[in-house]
Amino acid sequence: MSGLVEFISGSIQFLYEMVSKIGLPNYGLAIILFTVIVKLLMFPLTAQQVRSMKRIQELQPKVKEIQNKYKKEPQKSQQAIMELYQREKVNPLSGCLPLLLQMPILFALFSALRTFFDPVAHPPYVVLEHAKFIWIPSLGQPDPYYILAFLAAAFTYLQQKVSMPATGDQTQRTMLILMPLFMGWIAATFPAGLSLYWVIYSVISALEQVIIKRQPQGVKEEAKG
Repeated sequence: MSGLVEFISGSIQFLYEMVSKIGLPNYGLAIILFTVIVKLLMFPLTAQQVRSMKRIQELQPKVKEIQNKYKKEPQKSQQAIMELYQREKVNPLSGCLPLLLQMPILFALFSALRTFFDPVAHPPYVVLEHAKFIWIPSLGQPDPYYILAFLAAAFTYLQQKVSMPATGDQTQRTMLILMPLFMGWIAATFPAGLSLYWVIYSVISALEQVIIKRQPQGVKEEAKG
C-alpha cells in the first residue's frame, strides 16, 4: 500500500506542476485531472460491467423460470442459474469489480492526503498556498461548509440510480439510500481532496452509464465474449 500512496502523491504533484505551467497552479485541479485519468484507465472494465449487467437483466425471465421450477430445491435452482450464466458467458460478479478496484485507490488517496497538505509534515515540494480550492480552505481538511458532503451523497445516489436495473431487488433499493448517506458522512469527515475525487468520479461514472446504455443492442454480443 505504501508504494501506491507514494505513486498517488507523486501523480498529484506531477499534475499540479502541469496545471502550473498553464498558469493555474492548484491542487484541486490536479486531483480532478487525476480522477479523470483513473476513469479513463478503468473505462474498458466499466463498459464491460455495464454490458454484462444489461445482459443479466435480459436473462431475468429465464432466471425466474428456473426459480419457479425449483422452488423447493434452492441448491438445484442456484446451480441451474449458474449454468445459465455460463452458457450465456455472463459473469454475475462483474458489477463488483470497479468498486473493488476503487477501494485500494480510496485508501491510498486518503493516506496520501493526510500528510500531503499537513502544515508540519507535508513533503517539501508541496505548495500549501495552492491547496485551497474555490470555497475550501485546504484540501487536506474536511470541507467546513459540508458542500462536498452534499454533492458526494447526491452524485453517489445519481450514479447508483442510473446503473440500477429497472427490476432492482430490495437489497439494491436499500443500498440506493444507504450508500449515498455513507459517502456523505465520509465526505463530511475526511479530507476534502478525497471528497472532491469521489464527487468527480461519481459524476463521470453516471455519464458513462448513460452513454454506454444508449449504445446499440449489438454490444450484447460483446458482453458474451
